[in-house]
Amino acid sequence: MGTDVVVATRARCRLRRDARDDDDDDDDASSSSSSSSPSAIRRRELALGATAGVLLPPASASAATGAPPAIATTEPDVTHVVFLDVALCDANLRADRAMGGGGGALCENAAPLGRVEIGLYGDAVPTTVANFLALIPPRCPPGDGYVRTVFHRVKKGEYVLAGAPGSNRLGQTQIPTTSANDEGRTAGEGAFQRSNPDALNGRALSRRHFRPGTVSLALGAAVGGGDGGFERASPTEFLITTGPGPAPSLDGENVVFGRVLRGLDVVAAIADVPTFKPSGNSIAWNQVAEWFGDDRAAKARAVWTKPTKAIVIENAGVLSAP
Repeated sequence: MGTDVVVATRARCRLRRDARDDDDDDDDASSSSSSSSPSAIRRRELALGATAGVLLPPASASAATGAPPAIATTEPDVTHVVFLDVALCDANLRADRAMGGGGGALCENAAPLGRVEIGLYGDAVPTTVANFLALIPPRCPPGDGYVRTVFHRVKKGEYVLAGAPGSNRLGQTQIPTTSANDEGRTAGEGAFQRSNPDALNGRALSRRHFRPGTVSLALGAAVGGGDGGFERASPTEFLITTGPGPAPSLDGENVVFGRVLRGLDVVAAIADVPTFKPSGNSIAWNQVAEWFGDDRAAKARAVWTKPTKAIVIENAGVLSAP
């Protein structure tokens, strides 16, 4: 035992001396970058580990390269499949019909972009999926729900957003008058539940937006152009990630409830629709306003992601259900 202690002590001294030599070499070279290199850091870790009588595990490749940790890609089972038929108007809302007149403010002969088929996670987030289905025929009457509404925000490389609440005449989503939380009514099939327990479920909020075509209820980061919050969230707004990479800014604040099974090319076409672009002066003044805490800065930025043409959900329906 005495010999082992002497050997261990000598090893600790040798490692400490090597670590000091590294620092001295760094000073002579007048460079701080080499002292923080993975090899130098590793030698210091070995010295500390030997002192404590513990050998640290080898440094991982991600730690050495600065790569992000791996993200779990497990997805819930699909219980329902729905479709959205999407089309594109040659302009935005028709101003001459926005305040009245027949036909609403959307164009009447939109050019088809294609169909998006979405698999829903009814077992994982039952209320969110039930509400989504309640806004799709045949569970909602004409004039309510998602049919003849628009994608009102496009952030290419991140997501597209639809389902803004309001008047169907303006391409917005009207909640059916029969809903689960209306006074004197009870929840049932097709009834929209204004109080959604999934929005307060930590597990539901923990699912990641790691792949293109992830569909989620927009509660936080997507509402208000990234400057919203749960207090401003709508129970009808949903987003679809566009890819090509993950959208980590959406994680933790939006309830993932499905994924695109077919039609990612249509999602890409939606993301390619031009948006209103601010001038350089507008961007600069917006930054100044944000520095001073002006709430109007966030509202102004939301306009920058508004598409210049109306992207319309012409039709929707259920393809399969349990």
